[in-house]
Amino acid sequence: MQAVAVDDSRPLILDLLLADRRIEQKDIDAVYQLRAKEGLSVEHALVTTGLVSDTEIAEVYSRLMRVEIVDLDKCERLAADEAQSLVPEKILRDLRVVLISVDGGSLHVALVDPTDLSALHQIQLYCGLTPVAQVAPLLQVDAALNAMFGKRNVVREIVLESAMAEQGLDADLEDDVLDLDRPIPDTPDTQVIRMVNHILRQAISEGASDVHIEPRVSEVAIRIRVDGELHERPSPPRSLYLPLLSRLKVVSRMDIAERRLPQDGGFSLRHRGNPVDVRVSTIPTIFGQKMVLRLLHKDSTLLSLEALGMDPDQCERFVNNVRAPHGLTFVTGPTGSGKSTTLYAALNLLNSPSKNVVTVEDPVEYKLDGINQVQVHNQIGMDFSHTLRAFLRQDPDVIMVGEVRDQETAQICLRAALVGRVVLSTLHTNSALGAVERLFDMGIESFMVASTLRMVEAQRLIRRLCEHCKEPEKPDPCTAERFKLEPDAEIFRPRGCNACSGVGYKGRIGIFEVVEVTPELRTMIQRRESLQDLQRKAAEAGMKSLFDSGLDKVRAGKTSLEELVKSTLAGED
Repeated sequence: MQAVAVDDSRPLILDLLLADRRIEQKDIDAVYQLRAKEGLSVEHALVTTGLVSDTEIAEVYSRLMRVEIVDLDKCERLAADEAQSLVPEKILRDLRVVLISVDGGSLHVALVDPTDLSALHQIQLYCGLTPVAQVAPLLQVDAALNAMFGKRNVVREIVLESAMAEQGLDADLEDDVLDLDRPIPDTPDTQVIRMVNHILRQAISEGASDVHIEPRVSEVAIRIRVDGELHERPSPPRSLYLPLLSRLKVVSRMDIAERRLPQDGGFSLRHRGNPVDVRVSTIPTIFGQKMVLRLLHKDSTLLSLEALGMDPDQCERFVNNVRAPHGLTFVTGPTGSGKSTTLYAALNLLNSPSKNVVTVEDPVEYKLDGINQVQVHNQIGMDFSHTLRAFLRQDPDVIMVGEVRDQETAQICLRAALVGRVVLSTLHTNSALGAVERLFDMGIESFMVASTLRMVEAQRLIRRLCEHCKEPEKPDPCTAERFKLEPDAEIFRPRGCNACSGVGYKGRIGIFEVVEVTPELRTMIQRRESLQDLQRKAAEAGMKSLFDSGLDKVRAGKTSLEELVKSTLAGED
């Protein structure tokens, strides 16, 4: 074992692993980043990063403390009821401790970190027995606790706790920001506050974009949307429905008494120092009000176009047209396809002291330094069209409009582009050139569309395969021929592991269709030629379709063929 300078500020296990040459100094930053991001123990972070196994950690602790390693898969343990009579389940789970046996006044326990004197002290306080520590691998400890008590249900833990005091629902609000890490004072509403905080923390830690709270006959369904898919989470009892709804309405500045009409509100929160904006919406259903919370991470890093998933050729086309001196660009796709993120990446390219860049958005999702961003307020008549008219008197160089929803807004955008401004906006269409048909449907003249439209881009978000568990496979000959894959191509499929919660996918990546409006396309648009003819001409000019863009990512092992087909061809003949 090599000599390593011990750092009192870092966990002992890191010094031990450094001394044992199982990790290097450069690995420690990755461990710290994962701990800060996910709130993991140092041992859990080490195992998750793959730097060492849980067995290696147990061996190091065993050698240091001169305690034996216990095999929890083979040894006898206290039954769940007997264990809980000594120490509550929540404490055992939080401390990651398994109770093995009682011997007179001693309690034999297995834990991941036998140097954790605080954990041993808490065990002693609860049961009055002197704990005798043995070390066990982390994954065995987690598996043993799940075998004893079942998969952890934090909702049930909160429901079973009681709270007694007399303060209001806003006791943990500070400066109108809900701090999820702030201790909750004892109040009559502590149970409800803890429930709300747990739901929000869970959604943020899993990378959810939305939280759905839905009343049912006998419970409250909690579903979160992760990577575009809804997943159910443990459900609170129906008795907590109204307190839960009231708590969220209070922090969202909504009318608690109004139950018959839809409402919109919002609030800001902090979790581990990171700010998150939450947009809240309610609608009445037959079982009560359904609430949806949209989570907007204010500190999200602006991604480059390459990081979003554009290939080099698409990226070059996109950048060249966005940087043109004037013209209209539309980013298209369904709700939740990442259109706003792409527009922000484009704005980041154009942001400079020499340009006056203005945006009108509903809502402002990212705050960009150097760009004048305006939030829509429909209640006072400040909608997209009114704000756009005001923009034209503000000497703009670049205008970004969150969404073109009506003829009036579309006409103002086209006129602004016609007189020399760069205009960026979004439309809800299934393909890039579908934007042309949508503008025609809005009553826009074909010569205006042909004169101003510079580029149209369509996109989708598809799930990334989990890098920890994806499996290679060979497509059968029929599949390879149908999707134009090489006969011996190696592609990947999902399997599922702890890192991806058994789904097989983790994160999302974009697929894109970038169409530069060439002189030939401009002429065809002015003649109002069919969408099929426009798409054929664009393909001849080098346009890569959404499916072909996704197929490149299938070949690169970034997603599965099944996911691509589901996202782009579902419902097509």
